[in-house]
Amino acid sequence: MRIAQVESSLHQGHINWAYNPVMIIGDHMTYHNPQSSNNHFESLDELSQKLLSQYQKGFPVELNPFAVMAKKLNCTEPDVLSGLLMLRDKGIVTRIGPVFDHKKAGASLLAAVKVPESKKEDVASIINQYAEVNHNYGREHDYNLWFVVTAPTQSHLDNVLNEMEDNIGYDILRLPMVKSYHIDLGFSLHKKVAHLDLAPSEEVGPVLNGQPLLKSNQQQQLRVLIQDGIPLTRYPYQRLANLLNVKDTSLVINTIQYWLDSGLIKRMGLVTNHHKLGFTSNAMVVWDMPKDKIDEIGEKFKQSGLVSLCYQRKRDLPNWGYNLYCMIHSCDRDAVYKDIDTLKEIAGLTGIKSEVLFSNKQYKQKGGHYSVAKSNGIKKKLAHFTPSLVMPPLTPDNTVGAA
Repeated sequence: MRIAQVESSLHQGHINWAYNPVMIIGDHMTYHNPQSSNNHFESLDELSQKLLSQYQKGFPVELNPFAVMAKKLNCTEPDVLSGLLMLRDKGIVTRIGPVFDHKKAGASLLAAVKVPESKKEDVASIINQYAEVNHNYGREHDYNLWFVVTAPTQSHLDNVLNEMEDNIGYDILRLPMVKSYHIDLGFSLHKKVAHLDLAPSEEVGPVLNGQPLLKSNQQQQLRVLIQDGIPLTRYPYQRLANLLNVKDTSLVINTIQYWLDSGLIKRMGLVTNHHKLGFTSNAMVVWDMPKDKIDEIGEKFKQSGLVSLCYQRKRDLPNWGYNLYCMIHSCDRDAVYKDIDTLKEIAGLTGIKSEVLFSNKQYKQKGGHYSVAKSNGIKKKLAHFTPSLVMPPLTPDNTVGAA
């Protein structure tokens, strides 16, 4: 496919935004066991495998990133663009862009509700209507809906949860993170974005290590533009600069690179739908861990290589007494239970209460929105200037949120 054809397909609606021994699942890293594969990855063509293997991290922050990728992969730029479109069309890649560090972003937490199965779909639909909800999964437990809520501020987050409780008619468990042991997220610059002022400006923002950055308000706007992925076009950073009415594309590139260097962005790359790659048996394992042991056990879980993520959360007593969480992704349940037994052996766990919550349905998954635009005006501008920034619904998977 020629570049012009690729660009044309983008503007016609082909616009949505990987897998080797180390695989990043959604926003998290885990380790792939070839013995448990069902050959979803192996069935892909060689270029697709290379894209997924090499660009879950390290997506080029350069003027023409796809040409840089093509040179490294020994192919052409149209090959890369059409390959990414194919992975999009198959539902394997959900977006290309940043994974922000939620601890620097604002406020976030994991939440859960216990609802009758007969009302589960209706309640899930209400929860999904909130822009602040970026993950929502059904799980095999009395608490059968688990979702992640992100917001610019704690007060915003609290207001959303209070309103949501009124709307759904059920109490919500609120489980904020205390400490992360293993989360490859791959947000602290700004607070809420009230609106996007796209008036032209030639004023240069701060300079760091000799590199000029976007102004503060433009950085806010940029975060809104890329939190669902960058545009899949030959010059994505130039298009972002155009949307910001900034003539110098290097300001956008320098700002994103600074966010990477400072840890605001944990990784930049392809975000996958691991379900499409055969990871269909995925479980959140929760533990009631003594306070004096939790850090030690969390580190052991991390070092095991068996967990996609591991973190400590506050208990929500008296309803929820678990404080250590880990996520295991696999191709079959038996492998999950085997990994859990291995974790217990590695950590020397006996008599520790735990539960295994397998996911059974994905209701919603997208990138976390820590910057919020009140007005729908920005969506109209995006639709007019760059259809590749208005994202269609993501295909289902079972990735759990890490907030």
